Amino acid sequence: MPVRVNIDPNAIVARVQGAFNAGLETLSNEILADCNQYCKKDQNTLIMSSIVHSKPKDGKLIWDTPYAKRQYWEIETSLTPGRTWQWCETAKRKHLREWTELAERCIKENL
Repeated sequence: MPVRVNIDPNAIVARVQGAFNAGLETLSNEILADCNQYCKKDQNTLIMSSIVHSKPKDGKLIWDTPYAKRQYWEIETSLTPGRTWQWCETAKRKHLREWTELAERCIKENL
């Protein structure tokens, strides 16, 4: 007796994409928290702007102050030890493996 298997690649892609989107907010919040560990900090305004303006459900992390871009690209010593320019790149170097594992977990939980 022959067995017939029909695979719909579009349905598979849609299901995985849906599972990823369901976990995107969790992943985005984790990445934001990790990035803010390295974000330059004086009076906390830059970090607070990321909490207010970011859109984790859409996967968008935003630091929105008049000086955010300058601070991100300016190679100056930070006022607080452990804080640095290009804080997202620093977080990525240190936490990418954790982020990948979290993304995989979120997808598996939502499939």
